[in-house]
Amino acid sequence: MTIVSGRFEGDAAESARVFGMPDLQYVAVPWIYRNLDLPRVIEQTDKAIDDLVRELTTVRQVGSRRVEAAERERFKGWDRLEALERMNEQFLLRDWGDGFPLLPPTPEAVERLLKGTCLPPDHVLCDLPPGWGLATVEKVAINAAMAGAKPEQLPVILAALKALSKVDPKVVRQFLMSTGSHASLLLVNGPVAKEIKVNARAAMGPGRENWVNLTIGRSYTLCLKNIGHWYPGLMDMDTLGSVRKFTVCVAENEEASPWEPFHMEKGYRREESVVSLLGTRGEIDVIDQGNTTAEGILKNIASNCGIVQKDLRHGAASEIGRRIIVMVPPDPARVISEGGISKEGAKEFIHFHARKSMLQMLAYVPLRTTEGDLRWLPRHWRWLRDLSDKELDEIIEPVLDRADRYDLLCVGADRAKFQIMPSGPFSPSSENIDQYRPEER
Repeated sequence: MTIVSGRFEGDAAESARVFGMPDLQYVAVPWIYRNLDLPRVIEQTDKAIDDLVRELTTVRQVGSRRVEAAERERFKGWDRLEALERMNEQFLLRDWGDGFPLLPPTPEAVERLLKGTCLPPDHVLCDLPPGWGLATVEKVAINAAMAGAKPEQLPVILAALKALSKVDPKVVRQFLMSTGSHASLLLVNGPVAKEIKVNARAAMGPGRENWVNLTIGRSYTLCLKNIGHWYPGLMDMDTLGSVRKFTVCVAENEEASPWEPFHMEKGYRREESVVSLLGTRGEIDVIDQGNTTAEGILKNIASNCGIVQKDLRHGAASEIGRRIIVMVPPDPARVISEGGISKEGAKEFIHFHARKSMLQMLAYVPLRTTEGDLRWLPRHWRWLRDLSDKELDEIIEPVLDRADRYDLLCVGADRAKFQIMPSGPFSPSSENIDQYRPEER
């Protein structure tokens, strides 16, 4: 028996269906318990008692809502433009789109896209979270066609979805279904980035230079919606949302970078084409006005990494927890390298200097209440509640557990401007793109 809060009622029914519990019984209450004061907790629970008893003592077969396969449809109008408008109106009402105009996924358009991969249309790529729909190559191509993708982009999209499916199921559900603004970042490495023109410079904005980036990211998002059942209010419970959920796709600037590419850190060869999925939870624009030394640049980066809250619930050995992505343009990356600091050394330097007080880190925890301790703090941290604010402010800790939880990416145009993205809750997941490309290309 489940108690469901407020706007989560629809999500509870959909989640129960998707996760194989279609007959789940629940009672809805108006407020979310997490930030509710004790009198209101008691008040709304008291009011729900009669409903809880009735549900617990009633045997009923709720039955599951079936998701019917879409049929081939035809939209008519006075001309093609009007027919296209009607298609977009209907697809948007069904929440099949992302709010921008969609292109018609005609059989001809899908067939053209399928020529971009060596896999047959009925090949099952993966079970796609969070709703675990079967992602066949044809279904991916249909969604990519709506985003305006080209055949040569399809292997990157397939590999990105496969990378997502490789993340631990419990963690990926948290990532996609959380009320927080978690969003994917797709990083493309290797020869394919240049071949299909994935931008590595000012790579996260609108415009002609980023058309490929935007199309790949948009295709990935549409697949999450229409194959993974990831809809706002149903399986995606954002409180505020984020424009990053249109999915950022960038390439690493390997030609201008003094460091080995990101995919080589993950065990791939330089000549392999790889897409990596990184989880993001925000972004911070960092300006550097005149630092000319590696130490000065890295201290500036480290000071801005202090925005991240330390996750006290998971130990340093856990793969679940906070990470930080640092996008470093080629100019400052060169200064860091010429200063005698390697990529690994830069991570260690940032880790040492990115610190803040325990008082700041614990701002999100109701520290001095028993309820807060039990929900948020492991037993070995509960001694902190006996300290005063002054004593907590004197305890300085690194914001992350380890230096290898910083992911340094050489991305961006000229100028010492950095992008810092709080990351997590999983380590980057990578997938080789070449295995999805036609043998003759």
